Amino acid sequence: MARILRPVALLVAAFALLAVSAAPSDAAPTTTSARRLGYTQVTVAPDTLAALTSLGVTPGVVEPGRLASADPLSVQLPITGYRFSNLRIAHAGGVTLSAGATTVTLTDFNIDLARLRVSGNVAGIGRVDLFKIRFSDRFDLGAVKLVLTADAAGALNQAFGTDALTEDFLFGYATPKPFARF
Repeated sequence: MARILRPVALLVAAFALLAVSAAPSDAAPTTTSARRLGYTQVTVAPDTLAALTSLGVTPGVVEPGRLASADPLSVQLPITGYRFSNLRIAHAGGVTLSAGATTVTLTDFNIDLARLRVSGNVAGIGRVDLFKIRFSDRFDLGAVKLVLTADAAGALNQAFGTDALTEDFLFGYATPKPFARF
């Protein structure tokens, strides 16, 4: 139980910091780039990047997200809104995963603290739970660990013609930075 509560506590603390400085107490998440309230940094786990590369998959960034570092591969996604009523932090931008003629585009991520999930819009499909939020084992890479949901693993396997990805496969790490300049 403590392993579950710790990542929740970390994200709730970041969310509380955001709430103290930002707008009205029940503002709806937005996906416009007009209002930026910090960013979340997502770092692809080095072993995961190596596995994706071996499958011929190349990650990319969807604006207004931006590349933060190539080593380790990290992207920054602007926080565009939040909702207190169900503990959600909304983001703009996203990532692409491409191999040959296939590109999977994931955008407009929502961190859902109440459910310990991260959802995103998947081009051609709609909003899907992509990651489960877990306790970080690499605080140098992120405050929490992101592991694939069964649906996300299945969809990516189908898109790229593999069976290498499974539920709870480590994708990477995330750290919300509500006061940071984007």
